[in-house]
Amino acid sequence: MRTYELVLIFDPALEMEQVESDLQRLNEMIAANGLPRRWERWGKRRLTYEIKGRQYGYYTLTVFDATSAQIGELERWARLNTTVIRHLVTIVDPARVPEVDEESVRNLGAGATPPEADAAKPEVELIEAVEEALEVIPDVVEGDTDELAEPIA
Repeated sequence: MRTYELVLIFDPALEMEQVESDLQRLNEMIAANGLPRRWERWGKRRLTYEIKGRQYGYYTLTVFDATSAQIGELERWARLNTTVIRHLVTIVDPARVPEVDEESVRNLGAGATPPEADAAKPEVELIEAVEEALEVIPDVVEGDTDELAEPIA
């Protein structure tokens, strides 16, 4: 068995129940002969280019262990499924994949946080920078302000 990563882009016009049932079916297909490792829901995002008349898509990521025969079956399912507008299966290095996240597999990623949630938000960094600047301002004001009042040549 090898470790694979599957990115699916669903039609954004679908009801979430349809996406849920498709993800449940996919999970059953993977679990039949393989080992699901991770599910992530990236949500609705703008596509880089228009696909099948859509400018947006609902993205999901699945990391799992499977055989090459099972990959053929999964790709066939994705091609024939009318709710999937694009899919991509790639082989990944198993050392770079975290251990099996049982809760993520159990609820198909509903509890998984998107990758950007781990990174510091730009707004937070901006607020911290402003707070640091405000801490410096009283030191400047208490000091000699004549240097600040001189015109710049």
